[in-house]
Amino acid sequence: MDLGALGDAAVIRGGAVDVNRYRERHRQRRLSRLVAVLLPICAWMYWRIVQGRPVELHMPQLSATDLQIVIPLLGIAILGVVLLMPLAAAGRSPHVRYAASEIDTDFDDVVGLGPVKDEVIKTLNLFLAYQTFRDEMGGNPRKAILFEGPPGTGKTYMAKAMAREANVPFLFVSSTAFQSMYYGATGRKIRNYFKQLRKAAREEGGAIGFIEEIDAIAASRSGMRYSPATYDGAITPAMQIERNTINEGVAGVVNELLVQLQSFDTPTAGQRFRGKFVDWVNRWLPHDHQIA
Repeated sequence: MDLGALGDAAVIRGGAVDVNRYRERHRQRRLSRLVAVLLPICAWMYWRIVQGRPVELHMPQLSATDLQIVIPLLGIAILGVVLLMPLAAAGRSPHVRYAASEIDTDFDDVVGLGPVKDEVIKTLNLFLAYQTFRDEMGGNPRKAILFEGPPGTGKTYMAKAMAREANVPFLFVSSTAFQSMYYGATGRKIRNYFKQLRKAAREEGGAIGFIEEIDAIAASRSGMRYSPATYDGAITPAMQIERNTINEGVAGVVNELLVQLQSFDTPTAGQRFRGKFVDWVNRWLPHDHQIA
């Protein structure tokens, strides 16, 4: 890949782009796993057919005694789902995922923002060729950019064009949608949003997450200007509840966003399993021979 293409005024394309290569490699890996799962099942079913005992699907035959046990258990299960569903949904990520083919805005439609468009294209090229940039040039590409300007100047329009040109999933969310009436659910929503963003990036080679109207929740942070009055040097329970509400509501969103943007990437389940196995093996090895 030509490193000079990273500074061009056009988005880099082709199979040599790191995102495209990663997407194709991940697609082939999914196909391999699917074949590995289905091949034994198909071989077993074929063996049953050869023996003259093909697999037949039919409804289970339940007696009256079985029904007296199954029906109450089914009712309890349905009741449990109804009670737990609101709590589980309270921490869901409120984003909407769009495929690149669902977006009809590209950089040719963006006019009047020449310098901003040029900067965005260069940022997008670093995003598409992140591995080449890191290995060949020794740098870490930026992970986020902030669009700032009055309403109607094309911030959302530019973000949609980025998603279209990059040909990666576009996860759209409104910043106010992160706030929840349940204490602790705000942070869970943000963590789940970035979790889904990382999952989409692993599946498609890359992903773009867009947080709309971030100024709606970034106007203030707790501890900066909030100082409740006290009586005899003590904070009343009502004041403590008010302080907790402010921390969780407005500033909690900002704090969690900063943590997710600046912290380490969350390891996948497979990486955690391998890490535990390596840690167990290293317990028996000398320090200078341990596995990284």
